[in-house]
Order: sequence, then structure tokens, then C-alpha cells
Amino acid sequence: MSALVIGNDGVDSVRADGGLVHIRPVTAEDGDGIRALHGRASDRSIYLRFFSVSRATAESYVAKLIRPSGRAHHALAACVHGEIAGVASFERLDDDEAEIALIVADDCQHEGIGMLLLEHLASAARRAGVRRFVADVLTENRVMTALLRDVGFVMDSVTERDTTRVVLTLDPVERVITAIAERDRSADAASLTSVLAPLSIAMVGVSTRPASVGHQVLSNILAGGYAGSIHVVSPHHDSILGVQCVPVPAALPIAVDLAIIAVPAQHVPEVVRACGERGVKAILVLSAGFGEAGPVGKALQDEVLTIVRECGMRMVGPNCVGLVNTDPGVRLNATFADLPMEPGVLGMIAQSGAFGIAFVSAAQRRGLGVSQFVSVGNKADVSGNDLLLRWERDPGTRVIGMYLESLGDPQRFARIARRVSRSKPILAIKSGRSPAGQRAGLSHTAAAASSDAAVEAAFRSSGVLRMATMQDMIDAARVLSEQPLPSGPRVAIVGNSGGPGILAADAAAAAKLTVVDLQAGTQELLREAVPSAASTQNPVDLGAAVTPDEVRAALGVLLASAEVDAVLTVFTHVAVTDDAQINAAVLASTAESEKPVIATEVGCPARSIPIVGTVRSLPVFTFPEPAAAALGVAYRYAQVRAEPAGLSARPADVQEEPARDLVHAALADGRTWLGPAEASRLLTHYGIRVCPQRVVRTADEAGQAGRDLGYPVAAKLAGPGLHKTELGGVRLHLRDDAALRRAFRELAAVSPDSSTDVLVQPMVGEGTEAIVGVVRDHQFGPLVMLGAGGVLVDLLDDRSFRLAPLSAADADAMIAELRLARLLDGFRGAPVVSRAALRDVLIRVAALAADIPEIAELDVNPVVCTGDGIVAVDVRIRLDTPQFLRDPLLRQLRGPMVSSKGSTHEN
Repeated sequence: MSALVIGNDGVDSVRADGGLVHIRPVTAEDGDGIRALHGRASDRSIYLRFFSVSRATAESYVAKLIRPSGRAHHALAACVHGEIAGVASFERLDDDEAEIALIVADDCQHEGIGMLLLEHLASAARRAGVRRFVADVLTENRVMTALLRDVGFVMDSVTERDTTRVVLTLDPVERVITAIAERDRSADAASLTSVLAPLSIAMVGVSTRPASVGHQVLSNILAGGYAGSIHVVSPHHDSILGVQCVPVPAALPIAVDLAIIAVPAQHVPEVVRACGERGVKAILVLSAGFGEAGPVGKALQDEVLTIVRECGMRMVGPNCVGLVNTDPGVRLNATFADLPMEPGVLGMIAQSGAFGIAFVSAAQRRGLGVSQFVSVGNKADVSGNDLLLRWERDPGTRVIGMYLESLGDPQRFARIARRVSRSKPILAIKSGRSPAGQRAGLSHTAAAASSDAAVEAAFRSSGVLRMATMQDMIDAARVLSEQPLPSGPRVAIVGNSGGPGILAADAAAAAKLTVVDLQAGTQELLREAVPSAASTQNPVDLGAAVTPDEVRAALGVLLASAEVDAVLTVFTHVAVTDDAQINAAVLASTAESEKPVIATEVGCPARSIPIVGTVRSLPVFTFPEPAAAALGVAYRYAQVRAEPAGLSARPADVQEEPARDLVHAALADGRTWLGPAEASRLLTHYGIRVCPQRVVRTADEAGQAGRDLGYPVAAKLAGPGLHKTELGGVRLHLRDDAALRRAFRELAAVSPDSSTDVLVQPMVGEGTEAIVGVVRDHQFGPLVMLGAGGVLVDLLDDRSFRLAPLSAADADAMIAELRLARLLDGFRGAPVVSRAALRDVLIRVAALAADIPEIAELDVNPVVCTGDGIVAVDVRIRLDTPQFLRDPLLRQLRGPMVSSKGSTHEN
């Protein structure tokens, strides 16, 4: 197994201060660069690293570092602006342990380079089979000791005299994952400061034509009241729109934070390089003609990205409409669209510029302002993942909206979104729901898994709320940003007419809310508040002549009731009431309540009314259906927030190494399907109970198997990859030798490959049949499926998906989503099944899929669920060597990823 986890050209990562660093394997040509690193180090640094002030010791170590890397030795260099700023290496001591060494240039310390080197080195070591790092550290070297501690691995240390021996266990336990994720968030957020809140801007590619893109952007920046300094690069003009021009980026009076580029695509590389040489920190490329234009444009885009990385910059775009930040301290409209600049709390990411412009404009008309809007375009560098990390702790952004056409790094997206959604709702529209993305599979699970199923699984696993339309997203964002979350699904509907109230009740039920039956005491209080009410049952009809005071009193009753979690008002304009006064009554009641109130003024414009003295507003809808749907989304998010933290569950009794050895041995034999005995043994290694079985090749062997296993038995074709039922390859309830021998001859006759291999199993007791499966998506990784099993798997279409590995909450949600769940609970006399037992099986299968990437498809069908437990009956497992492997714990920017076969792949 190769120890390489990064390409020969390396990867780019974000330092703790937001700058970039390039991490790559050390090569034989790096001798002079490492000597220069040692030469720049102070005597103190040399002493702490080599336990001696002698430079000769450092010189002798260079030859060891530049040896070819492999399983016994691996060395990495961290480069900043082409210069080696740090090196780290391991030297293997035995099968399990390796000794590590690390040095970082004095002027680059405290920038997170040492931590990144250690993380990447640990990843390479794990791939090489190293279980522990050993380091001897001078006791006075508190910086190194703190670094080794802070990486998060389990650490043991022993001090003898002036030296401390530190041992790190490289298992990626949850605290390691958490620590790396926090460093990722902090560094990525820092790297985007120059993009989203620049103190200075340079416009490159501005003409005097008002209709040109550059002119429009500069005009919008000026009109929006941008708080920083503005510069224009133009060789043809002295000033544009009153802003002094310089001819080239090199002539800029300062190294600006952000350069906005609007020149023809073929000129972008030279402009980007000139900006980088001037010290510009980030660029926004509006120009089109890159990856969206075909192979030539993609090559040009890759060239630009290479320059961006060489210069240590971040880039938004290309092929985007720009970005907006309404913060009063920034006030930046760097787009070529006429967008309002009213501050708000929605952070919006759009892969389509047209979508983003339309969405922001429509949201503003309904009173929903944005904090920041970013059109990411082709996402060559800055993507939705980066912005999620930036907005996670941004106090000005309370709700996040996303329009996505693709997920460049879905596994990282799911990890980030899972954490962010614990504190802020994420609303997402993902285009491409059609079955055109359906792919053929050799297992039931693979056949059921479309590209959209993978997206849905990623969203559900990470707490992302998927929206169907732009209108749905605006409606949900208004409710989530303007009202408290409902503590439960129970909604009271109150209005002045019956018909709209009934429509609201139907819509609430469709949104999975409960239109609660009000208790007699509550109805009596409503009758006292509004004696003329037409109905005090829910939905409550207060009558056309209800007064504002009565409205306020009725709302007070409902909001004070312990049986109500949220209130939806539905008022229709009638001549006998004053709409403004009714609105004022609803608004006053809302201000006094900690429960959400959603208002509908039937037929009137949608808007949001600020609640004086609070940061909240009352969202007003035109019709009750979207109001109820938006409240339903708020309740869904309340459930996301209420779920446990969602840490991946991992059973303690799994046998990973024997399972991995079994799979590797099969692949070494050139086999892609495991035989029945191997598949059964693989599941057993992960603690999954499998029905006893025996593969036989003659009728005599079949009879002996039946007697040994105990009648009645089942007999099935045993060939790998067969859909047995479709071939007529299953015989059940065979009660004696004669029946089993006859079944053996019948099965041998229908075998498609003339094989006489037949699987004999004892009959499992009656129970509910489910299917548990895995399919490995090339982007999302392993997807776990649970569904109705047996012959019903393809008929009922009752299935749910999640990304592996699973948390206990994930597994419980998968079970709850199925119609099958009612059978598990004993529907119409079915045996009651322990959901905890089924959850355990799901978690174990997910752990198996996550641990062994060679599992391409897995079907356990049926899984028989009885009162006694869960038994896997038929198991089919297809193997494949994964083309690309990436350590999910590696912090790296989008770029090449290393194939298990040594080639690279562009992410």
C-alpha cells in the first residue's frame, strides 16, 4: 500500500493567519533549499531541533531528508512563495512506530505551518500502516510540546532529565477530527477577509462606456458607499468616474486587499500574475470564457488557478457576477447588477449569477435583506464550503442560503454543513433532480442510487434543508430570520373566515405540522375573548366582525396555551374591519411572545413588519399555503437543532484488520465478487449476525448440509452477483433430504453459468424483511441504504439513504422515514422489532463501508427482523479498487488528488 497521500506537485493549504502554504514531498533537488532553511534558523532553533548548536549536525541531516520517500521514510516540505519554510519527516522504527522530526523557519513560526506539516505527515504515516509517532523533545521546548499536544491525537509522554519522549497514537478519534475542523474553520475564515471585507480595492478592466461590465461594477462600488479606498488600473485613462487611474497593477500605490478583474479571458493570466507580484491578497474574476467554455477554457482556468496559488492569493470566480457585503463598515456592491444595499441577516451563495441577482432582489422586496452575497461562478478556488466556514461565526449572518449546480467536494461539504447547521440554518436549492442522473448498478442498492439520491443523503446527513424553489427559500429564510423556532409541531390557526383557515390547515398538515385539537379549557377562554367567534375549534374562526382588541385577546390565549407551539394567522380583508388595526393587534401579540407567529393577509403583498424594540420582524404572507410551508421548514430546522451532536457511531468490537485482509486477498486473486462464505465472514468481522450457510456442489453434499444445519432449509444459487429470485434460483421450506436433493437438481438446471454451486441455509423464523445496502459514489463516498426488503425491494420504492459513517441519530432517522417502520412497531400483528437492533446493524454496515473503500456495492437482502433480533440472510458484495483516495482529515484547497494507482485527478 502506497504511503503517498499528496501528489508529487503537492497541495495548497491555508495557514492559521489566512495565507497559503504549499506542502509537497521532499525531493533530491531540495538539498540547497533545506540548507537555506537551516541557515536562516537562529542558534536557538537549531539547538531545539538538533539538541546541539553545531550546524554540522543540521548539514548531515539534509542527506537523510532528501532520500526517496516510501513506507520506511517520508519527508514533506512546506513552501511559501517558492521558498522552503519548514520540513517534517518520519523514520520508521518498526511495524507500528515511526520517529518524527520537524523544523519551521523562525520568521514563519506561529502561522500554523508546523501543524499542517504534522497533519499531512500523520496522514501519510497512517496510509503506510504506522500506528504511532514517537518524538524526543527537549523539555524546555514548550512550543514543540504544545504543537504535539494540540494536534489532538492521544498523547503519552515520559520525561527523563532534560528530554521528554512523546508518543502520539494516530487513530483519527473524534477529538482529532474536531480539532482539525476548528483549525480549518479559523484559517479558511481568515483567508477570506480580504475577499469579503477588503480595506482596499483595485478595479482592473474599466472603460468609460457605461454599459461595460467594469464600468458598471465601479459605478456600483461608488454608489454603494464603499468604506475602503478605491483604485483603478487602466492604461488608457487618467481617471474614470472621478477615480485616479494607474496604467498597470505594479503602479498601484498600495498592495490592495482585493483586485476585481474584468478583462477578456485571454488576458486574465497576465493580469492575475501582475496583481500577485504587487502583493494583492485576493482577486475577483468577473470575466467569462473559462471552465464553462470547454476544454480550452478549462485549461485557461487551471493556468489562472496555478498563478493564484503561486502568489498565495484567494480567488472568487471566474465567470461570476461579483459579491455584496451590506455591513455598514464595508458597504460593498462589487457586482454589475443594480442590487439594493439594505442590511440583512441572510448570507447567500449562488453558483448561478442570474439566480443570485434575482433572488437577492426578490428577497429585498419582501423585507429580507442580505448580509453578504457571493456569486461563486466556476468555483475554481473559493466555493460554498469556504463561505460556510466564514459565516459559521459571523454575527451578521443568521441564515445561509445556497444555490448549487454541483458539489465540488461533497464529503467535505457534508462535514462542514453538519457542524454549521447546529448553529445556523442552511437552506439549499440543488438543481438536477431529474432521473437523467440515474446510473445502472449491479446491486439493488446501486440501481436505486441516483445522483440526486446522493445529494439528498448528503443534505439529510448534514442537516441542510433542501428547498424546491426560489420562492420556498425566500419564505423559509424570512421565517427563520425573523421569528423564534417552534419548540414542537403543534400549530394553532386563527383568522376571520373559514375557507382560508381550512386551506391553512391542509397546508400545515402537508408541512408535517400538527393542527392541534384545542382542549375544552382553551376553547372556553377563546369564547370569553371573542363571544361572537364563529368557531373556537382549530382552525379558529373569529368571524368577519372581530375587533382588533378581540384579535389580540384571542392570540394571547393561544400563545399562552401549553398545547400550542406556533400560531398562524389568516385574515382576509372585509369592509367591516380596519386592516391596519388588525395588523397592529397581531404585531403587538407577536412582540409579547417567545413563540413564532406567522401572519397571512390574504391577497395582500408579502412583506416583513419590524417589531419595535426587538431585532425581530413579523413575516406577512399573501396566501396561507406558503406561510404554513415556511413554518414547517422552521420546525424541521428546530428538529435539526434538537438532535444530538451527531458524532459518528463506531462499534468497539469490529475487527477491521481481518476484514481488510479478506478484501485485499480477494482483489489479489482478481475477483470482484466475494463468495457467500467470504461475504458472511466479512459481516461477521463487523459484528453482524449472519444466517448459517453451506455451499454444496452435489446432491449428496446438499443432503448432508440439510441434516447438519437442520430442516427446514432453503436452497439458492450461489453464484456471485446473481439476482436469484429473477432467475428462479430460490427454493424455500425444504423439509427433508428428498425435497432438498430435488431442489438441488432444479437449481443446477437453471444456473446461468452451468455452475452447480448451491447455498443451503436453515429457514429463518417469520419476520419483517428489510434490505440494508451500500453503494460507493465516486464523489460522495459510501451511501448507506435501508428499505423494504425481500421481493418488495424494487416494487415499493420504500428506501432512505445517508452518507457513511452514521451517527445514531442518522440511523434512527433512516428507520423513521420508511413506511416499513410501522411494521417494525407491530402493525396489524407483525412482530415488534427492536429499532435499536436495526440501528446497530446500520451503524455496523456503515462503519464497514467507511473503513474499507474497496467495497463498491453491498446488499444484505433480506435482513430478517424478528422479536429476537436481526439476521442477515443473503449477502452480496462487489469489490473494486477505488480510483481516487483522499484523506478526509487533510486540510487542503481544491486541486489534484492522488489516485491509488499513482495518477492524479482534478477535484
